This record gives sequence, C-alpha cells and structure tokens, in this order.
Amino acid sequence: MAPLGYIEILDAKGAVTERVPVDSWPLSIGRSYSNQVILGDPYVCPLHLSISPDEQGRLIARDLTSVNGLYAGASGTRVDQLEIVSGTQFRLGRTLLRYCSVDHPLAPTALDLPMGDTRSLQPYVGAVALAMILTVLCLDGFLSSVERVKFADVVGGPLVTIVSLLGWAGLWGLASRIMVSHFHFNQHVTIACAAVLGFILLSAGSDWFEFVLPSIQVSWFASLFGSAFILAGLVYGHLGFASILRRRSRLRAALLVSLAVLGINAISDYAARSKFSTVMEYNGVLKPLDAAVVPAVSMDQFFAGSEKLKTGRPRPTNHRTVGWKIVTKRFDLAGTCR
Repeated sequence: MAPLGYIEILDAKGAVTERVPVDSWPLSIGRSYSNQVILGDPYVCPLHLSISPDEQGRLIARDLTSVNGLYAGASGTRVDQLEIVSGTQFRLGRTLLRYCSVDHPLAPTALDLPMGDTRSLQPYVGAVALAMILTVLCLDGFLSSVERVKFADVVGGPLVTIVSLLGWAGLWGLASRIMVSHFHFNQHVTIACAAVLGFILLSAGSDWFEFVLPSIQVSWFASLFGSAFILAGLVYGHLGFASILRRRSRLRAALLVSLAVLGINAISDYAARSKFSTVMEYNGVLKPLDAAVVPAVSMDQFFAGSEKLKTGRPRPTNHRTVGWKIVTKRFDLAGTCR
C-alpha cells in the first residue's frame, strides 16, 4: 500500500534529516516506542502529538497535554491544535517537523557540473580572496614607504593580518558547526576578506578625497559611518552561515552591533576633542599629484593670512585650522609651494 504522505524531521537550517512514511491515520508522535514517529528529543513527551482527519477531512495536529507543547513553525506561537496541509512545519520540543503529501511539489533538479567546469571552483574562492588581500596589503605597504624596504618588512605585516583573518573565520566556522552542523570555513573567509578590502578602499578613497577637497571633513564621516556600514555587512554575512535567524533578525542584529560600535567611536572622538591643547592639529599628506590640479592659495595670500594672525585679529578656530590644512597639503613631490 502506498503511503499517504511523509513526516520529515528537519535540522536547524531546514534540511531534511529523516523521512517517516504515513501509512494510516491517526498518527502519533513522541518518544515512546509505541508511536509511528519516534523522536529522540528529551524535550518531547512519550505521547506528545496526534494527527488525524476531522469531520471535514482536514488534518488536525492535537497536543496531547504535553509539557513543552506544540508550536506552529520554527518560531511560532504555542497552540493546542494546528491544521496540517502539505508543507506545514511545526515544532515539538526542539525538533522541527514538516508534513508533505505524496504529490508535494519538488525543487528543480540540481545540475551535476563536470570537474572541469569553471563553476566548480567555488571551494577555492576563499583562497583567491586571501591571495588578493595579501597582494593589496603588500602593495599598500610598499607604496606608502618613503625609505628603502626589505621583502620581509613588506610581507610581515600583511601575513599577520592573514593569520588574524584565518583565526576570525575559524571562530565563526566553529560557531557554524555548533549552530547549523556545518563548518562553512570557506564562506567565512570570503566574507572577512571582503570586509578587509572594503576598509582598505574606504580609507584610501577618503584620504584622496580629503586631500583634493580639504575643506570637507570626509575622513571623519567615512571612518565613522563607512566603517559602521562595512561592519554591519560583515556581521550580517557571518550570521547568514552561522545561525538559523531569519533575514530580518540577522539585519537587526547587524545594525545593533554597528550602531553600538558607531556610538562608542563617536563618544571616544568627542571626549578626545574636548581636551584642551596648545598644539595645532593638522594633516600633512603627500600625494603624487601635480600642483596645478590641486586647489591652493598663493604665497601672497599665505603671508597676508599670517600677518593677520600676528596682529591678533580674532578668527574662527575652524577657519584657522582649514587654512593651515590647505597650506600644509599644497606641496608637490618636489617640495615647492604654490
């Protein structure tokens, strides 16, 4: 006799771990060996649930006065009874189950790719991402140095970053193994490398923008809000492989972590600015740009401004700071000032 349907036992990610055929109604589920579906969950009662059709032919799941009850879906509310149709999920204790009829629609058949197909290279994405980050960090360290450097000096710092990335991805992989029974190390490495690359591009882009347009304090906003955005994406990506949270819950958790870090950085920056100091703060950065392309002030304007400072005329602090920043940044590689 063909089965009437199947009761599927799902894991934390919703994948099927076991299918039990339904040969007749009513159907009982619990830890006792007298049930048609036997669960090894200690939070499930010996006689926990019964499924049977009602007078209208609908399948109704009824809680048999169990200790931990019947829940609609993975995170639904507790109910005494639940109408069951093909594809309905319900939870007993800490076990997620689903009923499927024999004509339940199936997902499309997965394509079995040959070994030579380029799309089968997905497991190597993490290694490629690590190599890209190592190359970018080495290049950045070499170009930012104005002295003669050795190979060990250029590679040493990036290697420490790579080891830290592997440790970070390993911790998230361990969390994935505990929560969803899969290590997902390659995915966590790729996500961490993408975040590091985002921080590098953000830092370089903000430095160049502030050099060309010094009157706009873009570095402070970029380091604060841009870093918070990248951090939120990092946490969201990791949680996608290390938890069973829904997309909205993962997004909420990522935003909370990002806002917390943003608040701490803003408070620290405000506390540091509130300290009194007689030393003028300015940025002196050399960039390989021709002086003609960079907005600058003439020598006459510079000396006229310094004369005003000597006479003690009051000027707003922010204007004075911007003026010094413009002067200190208008040196080309030859050391001449416009």
